[in-house]
Amino acid sequence: DGPRAISERQIPDGGDLDTGDTSEGRTVLADLYFASDIGTLVTVRREGPSGGSATTPTPSTVLENLLAGTDPERDEPVGDPGDIVSQIPPDTRLATRPELEGGILTVDLNGAINGVQGEGARLAYGQMVCTADALDEVDGVRFTIDGEPVNAPTDEQNSSDPVTCDSYANLRTP
Repeated sequence: DGPRAISERQIPDGGDLDTGDTSEGRTVLADLYFASDIGTLVTVRREGPSGGSATTPTPSTVLENLLAGTDPERDEPVGDPGDIVSQIPPDTRLATRPELEGGILTVDLNGAINGVQGEGARLAYGQMVCTADALDEVDGVRFTIDGEPVNAPTDEQNSSDPVTCDSYANLRTP
């Protein structure tokens, strides 16, 4: 009769871009951002399920696939930036599903993200922000770690305000 809490196990899986699960029967290209070996953000296009929409994947789907890391067999960067890597620590996961409200996406991560510092942290957060910001419905991204708000490292400073890919302009390839 009203809202109630449910366990994570009760939430249906939306599918992953990298598993080949196309239960929806539709695939789309998603722009994921990784780091080049020279410390810039580069776009990688991956094909995967649309996440329930005919034209775009969901924030959950693209972020889960970004957190899964690079796939040298499949990932072809746009342009020729050199080798691509992920600055996001390998054990980093979504603590809860991202929530989109009024164009602002709140991304709740587990504590493993704290395993990266300095320039690596800027690149890691830049990867996530630019990947989410590439989705039409996302106007900005805010982060929490296990439900607690955190400041995202950007080009200028650490920000508690929602950030966009423009906040990482110094890291993006021309």
